Formats: sequence, C-alpha cells, structure tokens
Amino acid sequence: MSVGLLMALPSGLIVSGVARWAVRLANGLVREGRRAGLILHAPAGAYRPLRMEVDARVVVTDLTHLPPIESCGGEVGVYLTGYREAVGAMARAGAVVLSPNLVGDCYAAAARAMLERPGDTRLVGWLHSDTAYEYHVPRHFEAAVSRFVAVSGAIETKARACLPGREADVTRIGYGVESPARLPERATLKGRAVRVVYAGRMERWQKRVLALPAMSRSLTARGVSHEVVILGDGPAGAELRRACAGLREVVVLGPQEPERVAGVLARADIAVLGSRYEGLPIAVLEAMAQGCVPVVTRTASGAAEVIEDGVSGVIVEVGEEASEADVGAALAAGVERAMAQVESMREAAWARVREAYSVEGHARAVARMMDEVAAKPARAWPSGRACAFSGAGGGSVPAEGWDRVRAVSAALEGKRVVVHGTGRHTRELVAPALEAGLLAGVVAFTDDDPAAWGGEVAGRPVVRPEEAGSTGATEVVVSSWIHQGAIMARRGMYERQGLAVHALYAEESAGR
Repeated sequence: MSVGLLMALPSGLIVSGVARWAVRLANGLVREGRRAGLILHAPAGAYRPLRMEVDARVVVTDLTHLPPIESCGGEVGVYLTGYREAVGAMARAGAVVLSPNLVGDCYAAAARAMLERPGDTRLVGWLHSDTAYEYHVPRHFEAAVSRFVAVSGAIETKARACLPGREADVTRIGYGVESPARLPERATLKGRAVRVVYAGRMERWQKRVLALPAMSRSLTARGVSHEVVILGDGPAGAELRRACAGLREVVVLGPQEPERVAGVLARADIAVLGSRYEGLPIAVLEAMAQGCVPVVTRTASGAAEVIEDGVSGVIVEVGEEASEADVGAALAAGVERAMAQVESMREAAWARVREAYSVEGHARAVARMMDEVAAKPARAWPSGRACAFSGAGGGSVPAEGWDRVRAVSAALEGKRVVVHGTGRHTRELVAPALEAGLLAGVVAFTDDDPAAWGGEVAGRPVVRPEEAGSTGATEVVVSSWIHQGAIMARRGMYERQGLAVHALYAEESAGR
C-alpha cells in the first residue's frame, strides 16, 4: 500500500506560484502511481482562478463554500469535517502525508485532523518563502510536524537553525516545472527590440513591481530598443498601471492562463524579477524552462541557487532599501548585459531547468520523502496544549502581548502615535487594546500593503508609511511579533520623517 500526499491550499486554486506547484506535484505523483489529493479553501479576497488542468486521479476536497480559512481568526472547527473526510478516504488505501501550507490556521486544522488518526497520518510542513512568518508557523506546530521541506538551500539552513534538535528532519526539495523537449526558437536580436517580460504578483514591497516602469525609462536612456510585457495581478496593480501610463514600450496585460504565460515566455528574450526576498521563484523557473533568460536581483534565497550569473542568467546587486528608480536602473543594466550573450544564456537556462527542476524529478523526490516519513512513528501533540494558531497567546500574539502594550502605552502617554501594521497581530491585540483605553495617542495606522491604504482600523485612518509624518505623530509603534525584526531593520523610512520607532517586544523574544 503506497503513501498518499494530501495538500491543503488556504486560497484554493488561484493564480499563484504555490497553487501551480501543488497542481503540478499532485499530477506528477499520480503519474508515478502514487495517490494525491488537494483540499481547497476559499480565497480571502478577489483573486483570479487558476485555469490549470488537475489530473482526474487527484482527489479534490472542495471547501470553498466555507468561510476563508485565512480570515477565520482561529475558528477552524468548521473545516474539520472536510479534513476528516479527505484524510479518511485517502487512508483507506494506505498512509497519508498531510501538507498544510502558508497559513497558520491551515496548519491548525491539519494538526487537529491528524490527532484523530495518528496511526496512519503524518504532517509535513513546506517552507515556501524566506520570511519570518514562513519559519514561525511550522515551528509553532513543531510537535506535530514529522518533516520540514525547504524549497531552497538558504531556507534549509535557516530552518535548521530555528529548529534546534530537529535538524535531521529538515529536507530540501526544489520545485518542478514543465519544459518543452526543444528550446523554443527566437529571431536574432539584431535589428529588433529586446522583448522583456515580468510574470508574477503585482506587489510593491516584496516584488518591487514599481521598478518596472523605471527600468523601461532607464533602457530608453541607454538607447536600448525594447518591449516590456507585464503579466499578473495583485494589490499594486492599479498603481503600476498608473505608473506605466504614457510608456509606449510597456504593455500591462494583467493575469493570464498558464498556456498564455508560457507562450509569452517562449517569445520573450528576458524575464525580470526585482524582488527583495524570495523562496525559490517559480516564475523564474517557468521562464528559464522556455529559454527566457532571467535577470533578477540577488536575494538570500533562490536566485543564486537557480542561476549561474553570466551563464544561465544575470544577477544584479541592489540593497533592500534601494529606491524603485535604482532597482529599475540595475535591472536595465542587467538586461543590457544579458543581451550581449543571450543565445548561450537561453540554452543554459533551459538545460538547467530540465536537468534539476523537472516535474518528474520533483515528484520522485517528494515520494521518497513521503515513504521515509510514513516509516517512522507519528508525532504526538502535547496533551493540555491548545492545537491552534490564531488568538492571544497563540501563533500571532505571544502571552506577554498585553503586558507589552501596557508598558509601551505608559511610556508614550501624551504623545501622538502611528502604529505600523494592520494585520492579525493588530486585530488580535492592538485594536482591542485601543478599545480598552490603552495607546490613547494613536492617530493613524500604516501598512506596507497598498490594499490597506485609505481604510480604517479602530476608527483611525490607514495611510502610506511615507505619509506617517504628515499625521502630526512623533512616535511609531511596530505592531508585529513575527515580523518585528524585519520592520525594525527598515525603520529608517520613519526616522527620515523625524519619527521615533518603538518595538513592542524584546529582540530575543520576537517571533519565538
């Protein structure tokens, strides 16, 4: 009896890298004679559905009629019947590896379902991105997780460091993507514009998509004839379209079906990605699979592992705090550098993906991991400990949260304050604290997500971080436990406005 893999997707089948990974892996496993299934949750927001064929042998459990698990606030009981049925059906043919992904409450639902079938169910946590949250969630559920799968070498190293005593249970398995049997042909660059593409999430902070129009202007200034096609969707979509207005060389197409994306990549010469951080960028693998040369910013995880600079692509150096104009200029310089040897680079890029990142190779590596995990006893969740993530004292807010808010409130009494962050930590701790009369000087909130701008939290407006100084505040309080370190590292954006920045938690306790 073989071991089956059941993957839970907290946003269901939307246009995203993780959803494409899950479908490819499930399809690859059933082609290898393995069992595979998907648990689909409703997305929390408007997202384009993923039009990607799921093999008929993949068992799909559709929970999209239920509230989004991303915004359930820890109330995971409503999903347990679906999880029990999905696990039970797959367990009739053998052991089950249950893989929650991305969201803490998705892990909570999976761990609670596993408690009822400890004999034939194992929990495996995938680490998809090099962010504090991505390390924190599996660590919070460490007692129930049998194996931690890192998608890159950098993430593998960091995961082992933050999971003392569990280093042997961290495994690296890169993604897999389809590639054509032959390298797609393109006309020589001589005498025509270079074709540049961005395919991915339209997001301002991580992806730095507002550097794309700056890149086009820099290419024009360099005398490089070019065409830029932008594919994707996300919270910065409207802002990006406004920034590209008037640039004749740039076309923003929005989200497209996978076949259409592959066709654009097969025609393009160069794919650009200006991210601050990544895991293992699936968009880059998909581009390389079509012989589209990647030009990307160096990140701690992902870029250097996939790309050999100057051979299969170009890696450009920019700092985390670089302006969009500087990132755009660096990408433009990288494009010009890639043009000089684009023929050899596109062949090396295509060959690299076929050799190291095929769907078949990925499925076989995952299958070996599944067999190893199923051969060992299940891990037991500690009795008396709540199997949950959201809520005070859980995964987003530590037990000391209220004490820390009281201390900061007393220290800043009489001062005008802006709170950075409108996410779960704020909803679970800071907003209730305001209602209780603490942090009385809060006049506004800020957030990195443009989708939050213009809204309200606890009756206070949410403004851009760059506008914090215009509120009349003199202080900023960071409302995050998990991401506090990363936010404090870039507090210069507030200090340059004359604001003092305060962390809620001691450095050694943040996110622990």
